[in-house]
Amino acid sequence: MDKILLILDKIDASNKRMLDDLKSLIKAKGIEIFYAFFIEISLKYPIDSENEYFKNDFDLAEQLLKSFEKEMNLRKISKSRMIGGLFKVRDRNFGIIEKAFEYSADLVIVPERIIRSNGRSNKFNENLIINKIMNDLNSSVMFWQDKG
Repeated sequence: MDKILLILDKIDASNKRMLDDLKSLIKAKGIEIFYAFFIEISLKYPIDSENEYFKNDFDLAEQLLKSFEKEMNLRKISKSRMIGGLFKVRDRNFGIIEKAFEYSADLVIVPERIIRSNGRSNKFNENLIINKIMNDLNSSVMFWQDKG
C-alpha cells in the first residue's frame, strides 16, 4: 500500500481525531497521502460556481484544509508526501470514486459520519452509498468512526 486517500469531515475536531487514530498508518515509510474535502454543487448552478450561496461552504473548506495541513505538519508528515484540496462535485460519492481513481489510491478512508449525512439517517440509503463506493472502487475502503 503506497497511496492513501483521506476524505475530510466538515468538523475540524473530527479530522484531528482521525489523524490521531490513523497516525501509525499515515506515517508508514513511503506512504503518499491525498486528502479531499468535497462541496456538492446542485445542478441549478454551474459546477465551477463561486455563487454567494456557497460562500459559507467555501470558507469552511478553506479553514478545514489549512487546519488539516497544520495538523499534518505537527505530526511531522512531510509536505512532499501529501497533496489535496477542495473539490466541487455534483455527488460526493462519485467525487470520492473519481479522486480514488485519479490518485490511484490503494486505500480510501471515509469518515462514517459522511455516510450517515449523505444517507439522511436512512439505513437503506446508507447501505446504498456504502455499496456504491465499495463496488465502484478497485481500492480497499476503510470507514473510520469518530469516538469523540
